Amino acid sequence: MITCVGPIFLDRVVKIDSFPKKPIKLVAKGLEKRLGGPAAVASFAVTILGESSELVSRFGDDDAAEFLQSELDEYNINFENSITVNGALSSQSHIFEDNHGERMLAVFNEKKLLEEKTLPNFNFTNEQTYLIDTHWIEAAHYVAKNTHERGIKCVVDLDNFTKSTAVDETINYSSHPIFSETGLLQYTNDNSVIDSLKNLYKSNNKFYAVTLGSKGVYWIDNGRVFHCSAPKINAVETNGAGDVFHGAFARFIHANKTIQESIELATAAASLKCSRSGGIRSIPDYNELIEFSSQFKPTTEIK
Repeated sequence: MITCVGPIFLDRVVKIDSFPKKPIKLVAKGLEKRLGGPAAVASFAVTILGESSELVSRFGDDDAAEFLQSELDEYNINFENSITVNGALSSQSHIFEDNHGERMLAVFNEKKLLEEKTLPNFNFTNEQTYLIDTHWIEAAHYVAKNTHERGIKCVVDLDNFTKSTAVDETINYSSHPIFSETGLLQYTNDNSVIDSLKNLYKSNNKFYAVTLGSKGVYWIDNGRVFHCSAPKINAVETNGAGDVFHGAFARFIHANKTIQESIELATAAASLKCSRSGGIRSIPDYNELIEFSSQFKPTTEIK
């Protein structure tokens, strides 16, 4: 079982041909309502790739929550340990997406939802792996600390966060911190991805990774830096690719695959997802992933 912890969103996707250079009226080519949120989408990736998952999140008590919970029910993803905040709106985002799959997001989180400090009930066991999102930092910090104390695997998604003591401790407690490129360089104040990884390793001798979209993934393990390149694809939809990567990585780490195998398979899953449109319904299954991953160039060590 992989437990994914973090916010869930109702995404309203607006399809357009291209982004204008200045604010103008546009004709939308399509409108879609989808489930979103890093941990939430990751829970679907885990399930679709063949491992059981649960989502621990915060819902409002509105029709958006009803839609999101119906999506989780359809895929048999347990959310019974999540919290419902009475009188609050569920988190939502509006996403403009062009013909190349690039997107612009506007995110809305109601203050009442964010100010709910009640933590869910967690049952920490060695049969679990956790995946956490720092956008719900109170829960992420609590999970990271408890998994660290119990020797349980914990993957943390680090993107668009505000540096704080709680974030620092969450990164230090987690077994597998994975940054976005922007998140890594902001956190370390370095200009180089490789220097950032090396400096993090000097301060705490453990695994760190950074995802760079079409440029693949870099990581450091046992003091050695590696690079997994991303396969060439025709990108149709990039929204949610990082979430799929984290979910797939957690799924394979949970199955005791090596770091290299887990990163290569996660990169393949994210790449395949980008080649399709459809949100959670564009996540590849296990057999598709294994066949696609055979196209990979070998992982290289950076000397």
